[in-house]
Amino acid sequence: MISLVVTADTKNYNPAERDQAFENMLIQFKQPFEIIYVANSDYGNLQALRDIVKDKNNRQLIVTAPSTNINTQIYNAFDYTNNGDVLLATMDTNVELVGEMLKRHIDGADLVFVKKQENWFKSMFVALGQVTYQMGLKLLGRGRDMCCEPRVVLLNNRSINTIILNPTLSKALRLVNPDPERSARVVSRKAIFDNPTTEQKNSNNTFLALGVVSTFYLIALLVMAIVFPLSNSGVYTYWIFIALIIWVLLGIIGSVVSAKFVYDARLGIPVAVNLAGEPVINIVEQFYNGKQIVENIEDKNEKATEPKQPKENKIKKATKSVKENIKQEVSTKLSPNEEASITPTTPSPAEIPIETSVEETKGNVEETKENATEQQNVDKPTTKTTKAQKTTSTKSTKAKKSTTKSSTKKPAISKIKGTKSAKTKKN
Repeated sequence: MISLVVTADTKNYNPAERDQAFENMLIQFKQPFEIIYVANSDYGNLQALRDIVKDKNNRQLIVTAPSTNINTQIYNAFDYTNNGDVLLATMDTNVELVGEMLKRHIDGADLVFVKKQENWFKSMFVALGQVTYQMGLKLLGRGRDMCCEPRVVLLNNRSINTIILNPTLSKALRLVNPDPERSARVVSRKAIFDNPTTEQKNSNNTFLALGVVSTFYLIALLVMAIVFPLSNSGVYTYWIFIALIIWVLLGIIGSVVSAKFVYDARLGIPVAVNLAGEPVINIVEQFYNGKQIVENIEDKNEKATEPKQPKENKIKKATKSVKENIKQEVSTKLSPNEEASITPTTPSPAEIPIETSVEETKGNVEETKENATEQQNVDKPTTKTTKAQKTTSTKSTKAKKSTTKSSTKKPAISKIKGTKSAKTKKN
């Protein structure tokens, strides 16, 4: 099966017409196929893509969050293919070019890459820049870049599985040959996109600039290595020999630095991964064979949201339920007489301000409950103490009566202070 993955990022085309053009091209090869569209939720023609996938069975639509980068979108789409060969394209990729890539694949090429063709003069500097770039990559220990368009490529199922297992190398495996054991072909076309952007038009400008710099570097090297000795009777002086060594070292360092810069720029933003190395992908919507598998998160949240009740009603209901619970708990612990004497004082709903939360009301009632329990614990020991005092007083009375019979009563000592002052001696 051929899976055509289309990244929708341009509004220049009618999605329905473009889908029909892709379908007509795929039907010519008489092989089973599917078309998978991947777009962000802020894509302008998203509703048109929804209508396309709802009407046809061999279509998929994957909608990701607005902040999702293109590499994450492509990786996500690869993960939802049906374990077959994948042809990656964009909405504005030339349909004839896509057909030519499929033709090369049917003729025996497992991987097909696309390269932008330049005129003969510009292509010389581009080729020299690519040689310098490849030399720098080799010194860095990286694979050979195909220097092709990474958003239009045909990969076999083995390459797709390799990319899925290595999310951090998702785009790197589209820049290099991910399966060197398989045969690969390169298609050169002047027009890869029907309406290319400025960046797509100038995709080879980086290699062009690197080629121009490399040309001047080689001219200076030839002057120091050949022209100067010839003009000096074929004798290398000490300082020219040192200058040659320094110049070669500068060339190596320059190729490594430029290769790293160009390679990082071609990679772009990588696929986001967590600490476990798993990709972090936010799928908002998904349609498969005319059915919606994942609903729109925003619509789902709106349906699940219930109408909010006024705060006053919530406070009244909460206060009522808390009062009833406290009465039940206190009635089970206190006797009928004590229950009548102790009544929890809770603020009425009218006295509670609207901004007061239900939690504060519960806290006040719980404090009242604790005070009632403490009052109950204080009253019980007091009752026991009075009974003990009664028995003690009764015993002391009996003892006094017995002592009165046996002994005479002593005069009581007055504790009242006298009002007369002390006498003073007269002289």
